[in-house]
Amino acid sequence: MTPRHHRIPVPNSTGDGKHEIVFYDWGDVSAQRTVVCVHGLTRNAHDFDVLAETLAKTGRRVLSINMAGRGESAWLDDPMGYNYAAYVADCLAVMDNFHLRGVEWIGTSMGGIIGMMIAAQQSGRIRKLVLNDIGIHLGTEALMRIYDYVRSIPHQFVDRGEAERYLAEIFKPFQIKDPTLWATFVDASLITDTSGILRYSCDPAIAAPLAAATQDFTEINDVNLAPLWEQVDIPTLIVRGAASDVLSADTVRAMRRTNIHADTITIPDVGHAPPLMTDDQIRPISQWLTGSSSGMMAAGF
Repeated sequence: MTPRHHRIPVPNSTGDGKHEIVFYDWGDVSAQRTVVCVHGLTRNAHDFDVLAETLAKTGRRVLSINMAGRGESAWLDDPMGYNYAAYVADCLAVMDNFHLRGVEWIGTSMGGIIGMMIAAQQSGRIRKLVLNDIGIHLGTEALMRIYDYVRSIPHQFVDRGEAERYLAEIFKPFQIKDPTLWATFVDASLITDTSGILRYSCDPAIAAPLAAATQDFTEINDVNLAPLWEQVDIPTLIVRGAASDVLSADTVRAMRRTNIHADTITIPDVGHAPPLMTDDQIRPISQWLTGSSSGMMAAGF
């Protein structure tokens, strides 16, 4: 199945002008249910290709979005525009482009935070929320690990071999074992610019707002998203990688205590974050979206 590609201009959050958001559109455009997928901090919409195709075969339409500075979407002239308020606005612009409400949202890490923000602040926009390895508490050690690689994103690679070694180190927690899936992941992580330079498919400047917020990464503190979560009152599936350093089992339990609509599954042998590229990771999400819990026990429910 080949997705449709869309490009829409959206306003810059830091002043005049617009930037282009590119997203992929899978399945029947007249489907009654639409899923919106949003990736993690340095990733792109191709992370959802397998998931999107699978869900499209269940009769859903699936939109997977490249956030600004990632994938095929535009890199911002002003890097301070890489912030959550802008990300929310861009996602709402994509949804408004198709007059969408009541979507099913699947967000990995950063994409999950964006989903929580929309669910908390925009009633009726999201009917079901899947949080892939993200919760209400982000610890300092996990943030330091993430910030360490974000602030050192290479500006270019000598060749694909160098790029693959970099990706293997940074995304070791994904535990992508299948050689074909790994090759696909590497391909989707790279771009060749107009000068023929091989780059990671993410603007290194996304680190600028993080640096500003942490005094150049010298003041990194825990992040508490509990006040945001308390405003989320829709069915939510919390997906946790068993070896995750970002989402702990204690955090999941705390989230379930404060939201009677929350369910959870744990993906074994995976850290932050489950890549959602294999049947054992996709099936329980698909079943939960359709209202069936059958098979969740095997996934660590």
